[in-house]
Amino acid sequence: MDAVMNGAIAGATTVLITNPFDLAKTRLQAQGELVAEGHYKRAYSGVINTLIKTSSSEGLLAVQKGLQAAIVFQIIMNGLRFGSYEIVKDIANQQFHLYNSHGYVKVLSNIGISAGVGCFSAFVSSPFNMIKTRLMLQTKDLPCGNRYNYSGLIDAISQIFKLEGLKGLYAGSSIMALRTGLGSAIQLPVFDFTKEHGKQWIKNQTELNMLASANATLWLCLMTCPVEVALTRYFNQQFDKYGNPTVYQGCFHAIKIIFQSEGFLGLYKGLGGLFFRSGPQSFISLLIVNQLNSLRNQKKQ
Repeated sequence: MDAVMNGAIAGATTVLITNPFDLAKTRLQAQGELVAEGHYKRAYSGVINTLIKTSSSEGLLAVQKGLQAAIVFQIIMNGLRFGSYEIVKDIANQQFHLYNSHGYVKVLSNIGISAGVGCFSAFVSSPFNMIKTRLMLQTKDLPCGNRYNYSGLIDAISQIFKLEGLKGLYAGSSIMALRTGLGSAIQLPVFDFTKEHGKQWIKNQTELNMLASANATLWLCLMTCPVEVALTRYFNQQFDKYGNPTVYQGCFHAIKIIFQSEGFLGLYKGLGGLFFRSGPQSFISLLIVNQLNSLRNQKKQ
């Protein structure tokens, strides 16, 4: 339970800092939808430009659109992800002896556990990520903006459930699970691997955590950006009265038609925003979780 609380605290804390960058990432990923580069007018030219234009045209607080949904999303996802990861890893080690004679976690087992708990936490928290995305894209600056008109988190849940039922709330949950499972399979094992192999050179625990977090974030962003773009587009598309998608049928279909229409770089739209969002989020979350775990262990001793 302590691990779950630590993950929830870390997620809720970091989102206050990273939410504006998440908004910039989301809007950059949505612009130029299925249009070749050079054939549409850019609403935003980068992360900083997106934040400046958003605050000037919609108000200073507009850069925090979707914050309420983002906080709930992070509390649920990170609480379950970090908590389940430690619990499952400990159980699996007792049953299958994941540590070798040097104390290193077996990489493949670690990846499997990370991916599993990542998919589970993503599926449970998916509705809040969808609502966050739609709230962030409520703008007149983007042609794809204002597809949905919600006054806030509760209104969004009410409208979606009333029109589409539970199916509508969990639209895109499979893509969400894939993205988070992939991210967890990369992030947590790379973090653990870097810590385990870096401790022979770096003795300071905080410095070691910082290095491991930075390395994990780098690989996380590079590997998950195409799925992130597909997820943003899927969440923001229109659904028919039966709750069926009208443009993107799933993750791989979305990636396929984005690649065909916008080219390879279309799959990496918003990469800068993803780094600005995921960098501090991953770094601070992992740092907070490890520091809280260290304090918990010291208290037990």
